[in-house]
Amino acid sequence: MKKGIIQGTICAVILLAATACLQAKKVIGNKNYITREIKTEQFEHIKLSGSPDVIYKQISGSPKVQIYAPDNVIDLIEIKVINNTLMIKFRDNISLVNCDKLEIRVSSPSLESASIQGSGDIVLANGIKSTNKDFKLSISGSGDIEGKQIYCANLDLSINGSGDIELDHIVANHVESKITGSGDITLEGKAKTANYGISGSGDIEANKLMVNTVHAKISGSGDITCFATQSLSGGVSGSGTVSYRGNPKNIEFSRKGLRKL
Repeated sequence: MKKGIIQGTICAVILLAATACLQAKKVIGNKNYITREIKTEQFEHIKLSGSPDVIYKQISGSPKVQIYAPDNVIDLIEIKVINNTLMIKFRDNISLVNCDKLEIRVSSPSLESASIQGSGDIVLANGIKSTNKDFKLSISGSGDIEGKQIYCANLDLSINGSGDIELDHIVANHVESKITGSGDITLEGKAKTANYGISGSGDIEANKLMVNTVHAKISGSGDITCFATQSLSGGVSGSGTVSYRGNPKNIEFSRKGLRKL
């Protein structure tokens, strides 16, 4: 009896999923691109879902949002502010194909975090200059995040997918970088302390991020390259390798998986 109930439940779930797929509206983007400005409230966070790309600029004044997309697609994009977060996504049951370019151009006086749940990319076009605030970036899909001139108090980066994060000219007190997927994190700049962690197959390339005190830990197959000037600690319990630049006086690290560059 129990087995029959379980089988029935599984069949119902599969049927619902199949019905949802059949109900999805297939939209083919045309070549007639237009720009539309969207009225928006103040926000401090961006959450991107789906395949649109976000071009963000930190600019003083009121926040602005523009959509650049085919005219038969632009009405299918839903943008609104909920709990101080700019939410960007397609309307439900939309399947978009053959759309060469789809940009959401965003500007605001400040930004505290940005996240991707999908294949869209986020570009921090003129960096982030919030030296007294923390800044957080996260990816749980295949989209990428890139930016230059990232000035903040504490920088928190995480990847739980195949997307990549690439940041140049970082100035921060502390950098936290974690990978639980296959994506890569590439960093350049300087910080006082850094904590790098990998439990997946992605790599952290931070040999151009000059840091006083570094902690690096691997429990997966990914590799970490870092730059430590004073102290290096951590360990490797997987198949990855921690490679380091600099001449730290204090090294507390199991010798397995540690290599000097």
